[in-house]
Amino acid sequence: MRKISKTARFIQLDIQNYAGVRQKSVTYGDLTRLSGKNGEGKSSIGGAPVWGLWGVDLFGGKYDPSPTTYEFDVVRVVLLLEVDKAQYKFERGIDGGDTIYLLNDVPVKATEYKRAVDALFDKDEFLSLYHPAYFFTQHWTKQREQVMRYTTAPAKSEVFAEMSRTSPDQKAKDIKLNPAATKLDELSKQHNLDDLTKIHGGTGGKKSKLEKHLIAAQSRFKTLKEQLDRLPASEDLTALMANFDAMQTKIDAHDSQCAETRDEAEKLLLTRRELTANLNSVNAEIDQRKRQWKVLSGEEIDTHCKVCKQSLDEDAVKATTDDKDRRITVFKVGNKAVLDKRAELLEKIAELPELPDTEEMDRVAHQQREQRTQLQRSIHEQERRTTLAAEVDRAKADESQTHTDLKESIFILDAIKAYRAKEAELQAAKVQSLFTRLSVRLFKYVKSKDEYEPDFSIQMDGKDYVQLSKGEKVTAELELTEVLFKQSEMITPLFLDNEESYTGGKKVYGQLIEATVVKGQELKVETEDAI
Repeated sequence: MRKISKTARFIQLDIQNYAGVRQKSVTYGDLTRLSGKNGEGKSSIGGAPVWGLWGVDLFGGKYDPSPTTYEFDVVRVVLLLEVDKAQYKFERGIDGGDTIYLLNDVPVKATEYKRAVDALFDKDEFLSLYHPAYFFTQHWTKQREQVMRYTTAPAKSEVFAEMSRTSPDQKAKDIKLNPAATKLDELSKQHNLDDLTKIHGGTGGKKSKLEKHLIAAQSRFKTLKEQLDRLPASEDLTALMANFDAMQTKIDAHDSQCAETRDEAEKLLLTRRELTANLNSVNAEIDQRKRQWKVLSGEEIDTHCKVCKQSLDEDAVKATTDDKDRRITVFKVGNKAVLDKRAELLEKIAELPELPDTEEMDRVAHQQREQRTQLQRSIHEQERRTTLAAEVDRAKADESQTHTDLKESIFILDAIKAYRAKEAELQAAKVQSLFTRLSVRLFKYVKSKDEYEPDFSIQMDGKDYVQLSKGEKVTAELELTEVLFKQSEMITPLFLDNEESYTGGKKVYGQLIEATVVKGQELKVETEDAI
């Protein structure tokens, strides 16, 4: 918001023991000329109002104006001035080492005095208007702030239009917003450009996070893809599961059959063992009978009595012979029964079926289980392939989306840079249009950041202010003062020191105080009104 127009005029200045001037009273006119040889106090008179108001010199530095060439009792500066028809009297002095303040002849404290001055003027603004050389002593940021303080920044719509302009001759109504301007126009409805820059730029912004996430997403996709490629070729999972179910059914059937066969084999083996045991028993009996037969068949008929050794009669011999024959007959009958028993057992054993081949059954069962294990492995691999393929797809989608988001973030940041550059260009042109001979730089391009940053410098005829001659500096200061007068809409007295070095014209809006060196002349103060 522009300030209300304000006009300040100096009415009278009284100084005592100020910077070597013992006593001087100046009544100001529209033009006040201070002339005389060097050291007569022209610059002191010019700087006294500034010290009286703020306690500084013409360049804003802290200043002690106490004389060093003679004894004195007090230092005083009394300034009577008028601001918009109202008069104010400010008095600052040094008495016995203490600073004294009077406001409209009333002693006041330093804080009250300062508030009264600050209520009338901004120090930097006043000093830049009163003594333009002061402007160039400030930090560039302060200079830039003063020049741009009342310069309205270009509207967003104006910047968007200029960003989208395709030719210098293109009419405003024919300009259609380009994608960058369209994007910023949309986003700026929710966030300002500074916030958008914070959201997308910097170490904690989206761009930085997305760049890191993209590297991680690309690495994850590559790793998962390599794992997928190492798996066996894709097979029909439904068919594999059907084959697995069929193999399981086959194994179950074989296991059931094996169980029945093993039960039968166990029963057969038990029967064989019983028959074999019986056969072994019969064979043992037959072996015993062979031994018995050998004894029986070899038994001799004894014809003598075993006791008396007398010969037995024929009947006794016959009876012995008949007894042997009887025993042989009984033995043969018994022997036949045993032999028949053995024949029967042998026949039963021979009739027993062969034991089943369990090794073959085990081999088939092992083969079936190996086939089932391979099917399980294939199913697991295919399930792993399916899961991994889905992860690969998700990783690829994440990488693609991250890349898209990153491009979007970069596009927004580039659009903001383009906006800032165009805004800087328009603003610089607007400020530059205020000047005639002076060239003003408001921004500088930082290659490492690929963006424009605030800056400030003033040149005249291609030379920086510090390189100008005294006369050229006055020319630059007068043009700057004219711009600041127009910008601030505040009119103050203007003090030109070393005026003899300037030969150009002057455009002054208020009082003019000129200090001119005249060789051999004592200090002279002349005033004119209505110039």
